[in-house]
Amino acid sequence: MSGDHFPPAPGAGSPSQEEARSRLAELGSARSTDAVAERAELLRVLGRLDEALATAEESYRLAFFTGDRELVTEARLRRARVLRDQGTLERAFTEARACRETARTEQWGELEASALHQLAAVQVDLGRLDDARVTVSELIELRVGQHAPQEQLSGLNAALETIMRRMLTEPA
Repeated sequence: MSGDHFPPAPGAGSPSQEEARSRLAELGSARSTDAVAERAELLRVLGRLDEALATAEESYRLAFFTGDRELVTEARLRRARVLRDQGTLERAFTEARACRETARTEQWGELEASALHQLAAVQVDLGRLDDARVTVSELIELRVGQHAPQEQLSGLNAALETIMRRMLTEPA
């Protein structure tokens, strides 16, 4: 199981390639914080990872200058997703872990859930299955407390079971 087999992150839903291209064209060169953030995600979905990373970095800078810590954390998590897709796993891990800690400290529940999701996916990709098991368990506990839809909880439970099966069959 790679991290790609995780259920979608809370509130996530990736557009199709065609939808992503169309929306990217609509955004054009808009410079707002939201537009740059969306452009980074669309470029990632399209597999244009170098452009996505540069745009995610720009999104981070814009968020930083707003002074809004939640926007900065969202931008760092966006950057972590691109880094993971690029295979820069240790850096993605560091970013996702920092985002999780910030979101937990600030009690930003949805953002913490997204960060835990990303962190678990990176841990799986790194082969840190026991850490991923703990992270997914924490994510399930958080999402239960947030009254997440049953289908999302079922998907997370399935991911946890898959990790545990891998732990039994793969050398530590």
